[in-house]
Amino acid sequence: MNKRFYGAHPLRLTIKALGWIIALLWIITLILPISVVFSLMKLAEGKNMGIQEPIFSLSNGNLSLTIPLYINNTGFYDISEVSVKIKISKANTAIATLSKNLPDIPAGCMINASCNFSASLNEIFQRHSTLLTEDADLDVDAALHFRVARAIAFNITQNFPTRWGAPFQNLTVYDVAYNTTAHVFSFSISFNNHAFFSINEPLTIELYNSGSEKVGSTFWSLNVPSGESFQGLIEVNVDPAKMTESGFIRLFFGGLKIFEEGWTLP
Repeated sequence: MNKRFYGAHPLRLTIKALGWIIALLWIITLILPISVVFSLMKLAEGKNMGIQEPIFSLSNGNLSLTIPLYINNTGFYDISEVSVKIKISKANTAIATLSKNLPDIPAGCMINASCNFSASLNEIFQRHSTLLTEDADLDVDAALHFRVARAIAFNITQNFPTRWGAPFQNLTVYDVAYNTTAHVFSFSISFNNHAFFSINEPLTIELYNSGSEKVGSTFWSLNVPSGESFQGLIEVNVDPAKMTESGFIRLFFGGLKIFEEGWTLP
């Protein structure tokens, strides 16, 4: 006796369901990039994100850089893995590289943030001592990294050319003299403070003879506001037994040598 089976075979149903699942996955795979693009287009509308011009400041011997930025997430997806990377360079040579992570930004939310970065001024000047005595053109490159829908990563970069003002621009030593009676060596010094910060640390002066022996040293208190010039007469008590007709002067600021030049008595 023949038996008839009614309805679809279970294996056929499984294959058919698997086909629908594969088709659905393909649709999602195709739609996700398109929806992400639309989400990014909404972010781009009306300047919903941006990196603003950096602000330099000095505090407790550290050079601080503040980068204001804003992101208004008008897209369809959350923004995650948000980070900012800053590179300060001079003539294609990196001076400092700094980075900071920011919190995730849910869809429909907005953040206004000021990314603050800090680096030791002494460490920067140790590697790039010419910044103490020479003005320079610096490049500040800011890169904003983020991920949309926790799947696709994007980067936005912006460059800010910045003029660096040297605190001891045009540093000059002149009018060298020696009082043989009082055993006092004197000279005049002048410079322009082009930096954005005031100079309020002592200047160390060291005097050497032609045999590289130190014959005297002293400290000079400085208080030169930003944008102002300085001119003064410096006197150094010396050891007459070590004095020669020529030698060299060294000037130190914050433990860093900023000037060295030979001298000859008139």
